[in-house]
Amino acid sequence: MLIELHKLRIIKALSEETPCYTAEIWIDGALAFHASNRGHGGADDYRQVSAITEAEVNSWLRVNRPTRSFHGMSFEPDLEHEIARLMDEAEHLGLLRRRKRTNVITIEDGEVYTYPLKGRPAATLIAAIRAKKPDIEIVNETGEAGLARAVRVLLAKASDHQEG
Repeated sequence: MLIELHKLRIIKALSEETPCYTAEIWIDGALAFHASNRGHGGADDYRQVSAITEAEVNSWLRVNRPTRSFHGMSFEPDLEHEIARLMDEAEHLGLLRRRKRTNVITIEDGEVYTYPLKGRPAATLIAAIRAKKPDIEIVNETGEAGLARAVRVLLAKASDHQEG
């Protein structure tokens, strides 16, 4: 089951206890739900628009996604947690896309680093970084796939930090 967010709109000004957002949830290439949260601490709202139900999605997620730990507590996977994960990915992707304009972004030894351009051409800075560290991944050169890898590294580090 491929679960994707489309038309995600996060309204930070209205986000208090939870993210205020609206989105479409697509499953296996078809619109399945309209999702939203008002940002006041309540659960997400899902309006079903296809044959697949939230219960069916939750059943699939429990079988196919790992249980998550947070501050010593374990949580079964469900649609709300999956949407939160997808929103985190989308926000981090946007952040890295913006940072790419003024930084060289690398993945080195399981960590993501940014090197500010400070008015220098990106090619010059990349060459200098590669001279010292020839085996690193330069995210600026790897397109969307590299950005996605960098986001996975960042989120894995954040998850490790939360568990500890």
